[in-house]
Amino acid sequence: METSFDRQLVSKRDILSLIFELFPWVRQFETALLNEYAKAAFSINPHRSECPERNQAMSLMRSRIGNTARRCGFSEEQISRFESEIEIAPVLQCGPHLHLSIEPDAFYTHLFSLMGIRSHGRRCYISYGCSTVKFVERGRKGPAWLQIDGQAINVFGLSRSKMIPYSILGRNNRYSFHLQNVDRPGPDSEAVSCLRGILPADEFSSAADAIKAANLHLWKRYFDSQIDFLQLDDSDVGDLVADHLADEQSWLRTRLIEDKQFAMQMLSRIDQLAETAWRGWLKNSTHFFWGCIDGRLVPLWLDGAVLQSHASDDIRVEFSAASLVEALENGRIVPNLLLMFIVTSILPGVRVLGGSRHTIYYPLMRWAFCDALRSNDHDAQLLNTLSEDDRPGIWGHRIISSLCEPFSLLNTLGQDGVETLLDHFGQMSIADASGPLSSFTDDPLWAELRMAYSCGKANRSCPKWAFS
Repeated sequence: METSFDRQLVSKRDILSLIFELFPWVRQFETALLNEYAKAAFSINPHRSECPERNQAMSLMRSRIGNTARRCGFSEEQISRFESEIEIAPVLQCGPHLHLSIEPDAFYTHLFSLMGIRSHGRRCYISYGCSTVKFVERGRKGPAWLQIDGQAINVFGLSRSKMIPYSILGRNNRYSFHLQNVDRPGPDSEAVSCLRGILPADEFSSAADAIKAANLHLWKRYFDSQIDFLQLDDSDVGDLVADHLADEQSWLRTRLIEDKQFAMQMLSRIDQLAETAWRGWLKNSTHFFWGCIDGRLVPLWLDGAVLQSHASDDIRVEFSAASLVEALENGRIVPNLLLMFIVTSILPGVRVLGGSRHTIYYPLMRWAFCDALRSNDHDAQLLNTLSEDDRPGIWGHRIISSLCEPFSLLNTLGQDGVETLLDHFGQMSIADASGPLSSFTDDPLWAELRMAYSCGKANRSCPKWAFS
């Protein structure tokens, strides 16, 4: 029988060694307590800049966070705190996809974030969860599945045909928490009955909205009710992009949208990576936006002054501020990951925490952005500001790994479950807390990168400025 060891493409030791090579500042935490690394991940100077483009982007980010918090039902005091803390402590957790917070990838990452936030005595936690993912990512994993007491739970009670083609951001159905046990049909188990009593009973216009609402209930019940938890997803980022495009002075509008040459230069830089040791890490799978048709996503390509699909479902959107805002508002398009990071991180100067792939592709995004900026003299101040960013992207997802099902574990540990787990993992080293690091060791891209690094074809200064 094949084991996980048989599938392993590169060793955990080699992965950690490569991380320490690419990000030398992390090496000091090789034997330190995880508490210390979490504190460092969330240790950042307040937003201060003389760069007008950065200040405007931060102002728009702050306003959008306030509007999102208001829509979620937070009080004016809490909203003010969210707006303040994104400037005082500009850090965004971007690791987990938009899953229920008791799903392992999400749960253990939120534990790590909580560890770092508490170490600074902060009151707010802001997380971005990608909602362009499908209901099923692989097997019985994804936003539509949970494991509880070893049983597979179909979260929304959807058939495969209602899950496989669709992203959870789609508004093509009504969604509620059915929690169907597909391994053991019949009456609810005690754990499922407990979860059913916690999750909202409402119907939602998208699975993403349902998950965000449920996570607020789960956070207050199990995590830390003294720390306010705000979740952003791609619909919120779409609103932020629209905010930029509605502002005639916005850098995003004047330089990315109205100056097609800059947009094409950045796309060209990304295409160039295919001929380097970094091939596969960052690709132009779609140009700045995805097309969205009844919850299905299709790639779009910038052809002259038009974004269009090559699929049978023809989507054509003029690449202008007004047309893009209209398409965002009616749900025909959604920002891709590159544009998401431009408006939430690169422009406003927000540190982003992420996982195994993010650790590499985010620096490459910044490289492509900065290298395109170097092609003219218009953006010298913005480019200089970007060069001074302190640790703009950090490995902060799946730092904690455990085989234990979070929901079962919480119910076993009782009221102080999260406190017990924070203490338990916080006293470990990164190597011990991170488990087998299978998201790295089973990934062919990391195996290829390790080989390229070993023979000198890749290093932290090539492409220049990526990992500085």
